[in-house]
Amino acid sequence: MKSTVIRILSLCLCVCLLCGVALELVACGNSTEQSGESSPVSINAETEEDDPFADVNYDGRSFRIYTSTNIASPGMGNSNYLIQGAEQSDGNLVNDAVVERNMIVEDKLGIKLEFTELDVDYNNVFNRIRVLVSAGTDEYDLVINDLFPFANLSIEGNFRNILSEECLFDFDKPYWYKDYMDDLRLMDGYEYLLAGDYFIDIIRSAHLLLFNKDMYKEHYQTDPNEVYTWVENYEWTYEKLNQMVTDFYVDKNLDGKVNYGDQFGLSILEYWGSSIAFVVSANPGFISRDEDGTPYITLTEGNRASDLVERFTELCQNDSVCVGLTTDAQILQDFTEGLSLVCDYQRLGSLENPILRDMKQDMGVLPYPMLYAEDRQYTTAAHDTTELGAILTTNQDLAFTSTVTEVLCRETARILMPKYYEEALQIQYVKDPYASKMIQIIHDNFRNSFALAYNNVTGSHILNVFSEAVQNKRTFAVSYKGYATSVEKTLANTIKKFKKLNEIV
Repeated sequence: MKSTVIRILSLCLCVCLLCGVALELVACGNSTEQSGESSPVSINAETEEDDPFADVNYDGRSFRIYTSTNIASPGMGNSNYLIQGAEQSDGNLVNDAVVERNMIVEDKLGIKLEFTELDVDYNNVFNRIRVLVSAGTDEYDLVINDLFPFANLSIEGNFRNILSEECLFDFDKPYWYKDYMDDLRLMDGYEYLLAGDYFIDIIRSAHLLLFNKDMYKEHYQTDPNEVYTWVENYEWTYEKLNQMVTDFYVDKNLDGKVNYGDQFGLSILEYWGSSIAFVVSANPGFISRDEDGTPYITLTEGNRASDLVERFTELCQNDSVCVGLTTDAQILQDFTEGLSLVCDYQRLGSLENPILRDMKQDMGVLPYPMLYAEDRQYTTAAHDTTELGAILTTNQDLAFTSTVTEVLCRETARILMPKYYEEALQIQYVKDPYASKMIQIIHDNFRNSFALAYNNVTGSHILNVFSEAVQNKRTFAVSYKGYATSVEKTLANTIKKFKKLNEIV
């Protein structure tokens, strides 16, 4: 019976997604409050009659993709299996959808998809791209790799402007994440990074929290689904999370010390990495933009940044919260063994991990909390290692590249996304029937990509100032004081460099 209910709920979700309609929260009175910047799951693909690419045929031309196979997080692996796909169908519905998508695009456009794999970490991506550009040869049509290096490589003039008149992209289509891309720009009219359904790692990299429903029920002697009601009613805040995890500490290994092997209410991986999702979800107001779209730092305007540091510090100092006692590779296993009520630093792609599927206790899924209840809008961070697309300056045919990439995004939304959500996330990976609402909230609310992309050009302090303040038990004002001039000047100088290297007057 439970399986039937889940399948019915999942089918309803799939239908809504196919119609381009985001699921609304039960308690949401105004859909615009929760809709977020963009909705990755989309599609009303064109019919054959009005398909703008119906008459396109490239006569077997190769479309060359330089794709990443590097594993950024042990918990979720790499997303290339949803890009490149297997050589043939293997009976897995998601894998088969990837194969089908690729074959349909090849057939529609008369192309042959060719993939070159690159397995290096984000630090080594810089040199690989610079070498390709400096060589001056048109070797790849599309490159896919991490946000952090790509954003910084775009400053140097390594990529083509995707808003160029030569490009045939239609960014008004719902399978593009327009607002996510717009947030990465350094000036109106100039954008370099592609984010859409084909670049599915963006969705898989969306941060979330996991919680053990059985532990909650045993501790509070109440229905753990009340936590979902808090989310739906916009009560899910830092303070609510802090209350939820309090009094969960148990000296489980009986050694009289607070250490690894004990039970905690919340397990935080470490201050820097974990702070990404927490800080971005609180939306402290990283930047504003002037009339031509140029960003400038606004962290000191208002009280959000100060309140964020105060509440994040309170959370980390809770006796039932541990920080830095486990590893990225171990944190999921610890969670499944009952060592924490809430598990931090996970992503939508983590739900594919067999460790979670084999978990004996019931697991729930939650977005990261808001800073204030009155915000009435959740914010999701896609990690700074999320993989997206770009076009090298050596590319000699933007019309060809943009056409193929457009159709890849469109067909991903039409063919792959329903399978990935209906068959994978909603049934195979998550048993909780309420999880679909939480997953919808998580992937509908990508924001603040600028801070993740350009943290290092501000001396790595636009984000680090928060983790350093919490770790050293300082106020935001004290922590930011030493960096303020440097951060603001460095960003301004970066924009000047960007305009010069990209020959922008």
